Amino acid sequence: MLQRTQWSVQAADPSAAAELVERLPDVRGARVEGLAPERGFEVRRRGTNLLSLVSLACAGTVSADVQAETAMTVFWVKSGDGQVDGEPVKTGRPVLFRHDPQTARWDDFQLDLIRIDRAVVEQVAAERGAWQPGPLEFRPHHIPEGPALAAWWLMVRAVAAEVLRGPAEVPADRERELARFAASGLLTAIPHWPVGQHEPRTAAAARFARAESFLLDHATEQITVEDVAEAAGLSVRGLQEAFRRHHGITPTTYLRRIRLLLAREQLESGDGRGIAEIARAAGFAHLGRFAGSYRDEFGVLPRETWQAARRQ
Repeated sequence: MLQRTQWSVQAADPSAAAELVERLPDVRGARVEGLAPERGFEVRRRGTNLLSLVSLACAGTVSADVQAETAMTVFWVKSGDGQVDGEPVKTGRPVLFRHDPQTARWDDFQLDLIRIDRAVVEQVAAERGAWQPGPLEFRPHHIPEGPALAAWWLMVRAVAAEVLRGPAEVPADRERELARFAASGLLTAIPHWPVGQHEPRTAAAARFARAESFLLDHATEQITVEDVAEAAGLSVRGLQEAFRRHHGITPTTYLRRIRLLLAREQLESGDGRGIAEIARAAGFAHLGRFAGSYRDEFGVLPRETWQAARRQ
């Protein structure tokens, strides 16, 4: 059994807040400035060495040197401003720390972070890409969009539900499977290849990778399971088994959830389009089924999300 450690700490003093930041793995030389005492600093963490989630919130500026050595570390800013090596990061977009040292800075922010054991990610990448396990390179400064971004959030939602609300003790095999699931979401979102290979083929050699790429590339079109299987050179049964192994669900369910996340992002954007137009653009041909699936997935109807965005 593995123990999911959990801690949640607050600080109103800059030096105390900096010490808390340095308790996080891979972080060195943390500095906290301009901290507003009435709002202060808070950090929460839950997980194991294989997989953990961290949330940070600070009414001030945090800067630190980060070198992700033992884990693949990805963060996303929920509010406020962030920079890595002086380059601004987009709010709500996952950013992967490289293996070599980087300098991060966040101002008056809230962010979440996920750490996935590096060896697990390398093993999953090897299986997906049909190469030998080893160090990976990721496309620099890559920001996933569209279906790839939706695939990322689909993974994060599932992992967070289990890590944050699951038992404190978890079987080692189950935690490793959850870490593999998280690794698959990361590898889907960000193009990657073995160190030393100059062309980023992004795991194109493996049949499952071809199936997943085809599904995401055509997610908003009227494709079938048979279309995906044929594109990958798999039987329908083989495709079903591969998706259950990598994502824990069938390709049909995976595709529907990707489309729902795409639709929600557009409904929340308040870009002036109507609900029917957004649903069709996300790949839903039947508006009644779309509304029912959306409510089942997110607990509200599409029009509630759409109306809330228009009121902002």
